[in-house]
Formats: sequence, C-alpha cells, structure tokens
Amino acid sequence: MFFTDSSQSAHSSGCFTANSTVKTSNGELQRLSELKIGDKILSIDSSGNTIYSEVIMFLDRDTSQKREFVKITTSGNAKIMVTPAHLLMVWYPEIKQTKYVFADLIQEGDYVLVNINGNLEPQKVVHITAELSKGVFAPLTREGTIIVDSIAASCYALIDSQSVAHWSFMPMRLANTLQHMFSFSKLSSKLATSPSSTLERTVPMPENGIHWYARTLYAIKDYVLPSSWIYH
Repeated sequence: MFFTDSSQSAHSSGCFTANSTVKTSNGELQRLSELKIGDKILSIDSSGNTIYSEVIMFLDRDTSQKREFVKITTSGNAKIMVTPAHLLMVWYPEIKQTKYVFADLIQEGDYVLVNINGNLEPQKVVHITAELSKGVFAPLTREGTIIVDSIAASCYALIDSQSVAHWSFMPMRLANTLQHMFSFSKLSSKLATSPSSTLERTVPMPENGIHWYARTLYAIKDYVLPSSWIYH
C-alpha cells in the first residue's frame, strides 16, 4: 500500500513545488501549477527509458500551502525541490544499479539521474539545502514516475518501495482506462450523429486537497504495513 507525503497526519501537502516544471509531449516545459489531468509528461518506463506518460490524477494539490522542501543541486546545475519523504531515483555506480531513495536520505556525493536530450545520465549531488516554498503538487502518471526539473523521480512517497507503491494504485489506473473507453464510446456516438460538428475536450483544473484514494490508503496503513516500511 502506498501513501503520499501529503497523507502524513502531521502535515498536509504535496511532493513538488508550484514552480517545478515538467516536459509535456508537445515539447514544452510546464509548471506543475498549470498541469491538468490527461496531460502527457516525460516519465520513466519500467526499463529505465524516458517515455511520455499520462497524468491520471493528483495525489495532492494545494496552491496556497507553504512547506519546507529539500533542495538538491547536481554537478550539472540541475536542481529539484521535493518533500523529504518523496522518492528520487539514485544511481549507485559501484553496482551499476538504480534505487528509489527518500529525498532526505540522499547525501552530497550521491548520484541522481538527469534527463539530457531524452537520456537519463547520472550527475553527482553537490549541494543540499532546505527551502520554504508556497504551493505543493503531487501528480500521478500512469507509469508512476516523473521527471521534474530534469531529475528522475517517483510519483510516490512515504513507503520505501516503488513497486509496492505503484501496485497500490492499480485500481486507479484501471478506473482511468475504463473512463477512456467510455469517453471514446460517447465521442464515437456523437460523431456518428453529427459528423460535421467540432467537439472540443475541456479539462477543468483539478481541485485542491488530498485525493480521496490516497487519504483512504493512509487511513489503513497501520493495519496493512509494517512500521519499518514507512518513512518516519
């Protein structure tokens, strides 16, 4: 079972800042505060390659909350601001493997993966600080991964397992798939009855607050997970 940073009882917030940016499928950089459900953004697939993945929901979204973030700077001057319990992809050169690690466990000298022209390349962490910022956002892509400010990250937090976290949101991915199928069926029906009409898809901005599904997972965490799995 997975829970977002924002689901912790001690605070209510998302995982990245409002000014954090992602790359959309049309090649543009977009702030998380402007991101909508249905947008396709640069992510990482199960093989470790970059891929554009659909945003299926926001685990949390709060435009006004102010939080303390971990700010990580790399040798190539890539920078990311993220909540302490969020998972980032770390490269271990001695074993040539990657692992998702809580942001506040990353140290100077570690390597994070940075997107360079569509390829993920390791860059050494050279500076870590704490900063306050207003606005907290936690988009969830179908892949369960996201590249924010060019740095590879998970969409998840609080539990030390990317695979378990991703599995726990399988019902939401299935619901999203069924919604697409239903919407396509309705669109086909409308086009059949009025083929000359122009149908535009309008997507409203998501509401503020923690998503009910993430909130539900947090509520049952003590009954389904050992405490050693949870960020403290």
